[in-house]
Amino acid sequence: MKTARNKPINIIIFLLFIWSTPGLAGNLPFEIFQPQANLDTTNRFYKAYPGLEYNVRLAVAGGGFPYQFALTNAPTGMTIDARGEISWANPAESNTPYQVTASVTDSEGASQSVSWTITVTTTGFLFVDALNGTTTDQGGTGTLSNPWKTMKDVYGGDDYDSKWSSDYQGSFVYWREGEYILDAFLENCSTSNCHVPWYGNKPKVWIAYPGETPEINFNSSGRDGYLLFTNNTSNLYLDGFDFNLSNNSRGKGLSIGNNGNITIRKNTFRGLTNCWSGGNNSQLFFSNGGNGQYTSAQDNIASESCGYWLLGYASPKTVVENNHITTNIPLPIGPKSGIQNWTIRGNHIQGQTDGGAIFIQEFGTSGDIEINFNLIQMSQSSGPALRLFSSDPSGPIYVNRNTFVGQAVAWHLSDTKGPWEFTQNVIINNAASADKITRQGTVDESRLLISDNLVGDLSDNIVNSQGELTAEYIHFIGNRGHQVGGIIDSVFANGFE
Repeated sequence: MKTARNKPINIIIFLLFIWSTPGLAGNLPFEIFQPQANLDTTNRFYKAYPGLEYNVRLAVAGGGFPYQFALTNAPTGMTIDARGEISWANPAESNTPYQVTASVTDSEGASQSVSWTITVTTTGFLFVDALNGTTTDQGGTGTLSNPWKTMKDVYGGDDYDSKWSSDYQGSFVYWREGEYILDAFLENCSTSNCHVPWYGNKPKVWIAYPGETPEINFNSSGRDGYLLFTNNTSNLYLDGFDFNLSNNSRGKGLSIGNNGNITIRKNTFRGLTNCWSGGNNSQLFFSNGGNGQYTSAQDNIASESCGYWLLGYASPKTVVENNHITTNIPLPIGPKSGIQNWTIRGNHIQGQTDGGAIFIQEFGTSGDIEINFNLIQMSQSSGPALRLFSSDPSGPIYVNRNTFVGQAVAWHLSDTKGPWEFTQNVIINNAASADKITRQGTVDESRLLISDNLVGDLSDNIVNSQGELTAEYIHFIGNRGHQVGGIIDSVFANGFE
């Protein structure tokens, strides 16, 4: 029997910018990471379905933040907002691709632009509907009018041979409301590493149907595992899902061997409860299976993790932006090995952590990491809001314009590391040091560059419970901490009715 959908209510209120306010001079090269020019219709930015909203977001790093975005060439009805999010409500099918050019101007007046085409077509799109769809075996064809029902249908089966099936390679999949279990092919289950191997021969663009939030359940109906994206993951795009790890036995969610041009956007992550030392337990894991550039993780919400939300290996040129961690997670954001040119910006992390809300724990060559405009609020001032511990030798880490309610820790900084720069932050904790930065191990003070921070104890009432500067300190808005101009920190809410 067909069942009605319970439509989700997703409320996301993001940063608003006042452009006349002084920004932050850039430390990294000013570059647009997403989209890249000269790609094809296997990339999400380059293809749309007629009549379904086309919604993407630019990912930008370096230069002076905040940015101004504009469309200098675009089809009628397409818009871009102050965050670089592009919306086109009703794409019309055309015999020729639409031309788009987006420009970004940083706070210092420098500009970058990127051009691409959008093909609007019904070709190369698949649809799956857990509530009202039909399995392949029962006659489902994966079209909008006759959608499939299961992940098994999208995968092409549940046996070993289906692992190598490439019938739908390069297709985009719209997933409709409902729960999807891991009923595709599972392997390595006898070694406690049970997973669905999602190779490059499978559809790599997953999009939630507009206005709906499909749930991927990692431990239901006897199907217990994680999703392993590997063997050519370039152009992987996951947008709008509820990833429910549901206490799966391996303690992993999405494990991605990064081959470049990857977007993880507007998803919810929850239910990671199995963790152990050395297990790399994480809801989102960029593994050593690739060294691709141009990755973005934007606008995601995470809770219920005994390990990491994001664990990063070998993914140069990555933007981690406007994500919200809503509950106690031991290690919310953890760039760990081979980290080069990462921008961690505008994230809101609440609760209590063990290792650090942002923990640079570098076991490979690191450098050029920019951490700025984040709001991190530990529930106890002893909680580590930030911990820096990088490889030897390593490059610079820039910690600028953040609000930290909790400990800021510099751990083992030698003369061959860094420098580590702390500038124009708000740092609030009960550390004994006057600059409120806790030193652990041997720290070469000449490599720790500290200037123009607003610091104090909790009793100083510098910020309120929302992380905003209080009336006594309001004149620091736009010059210290995460607030830009008259804006308030990012606020996220997510509910269902």
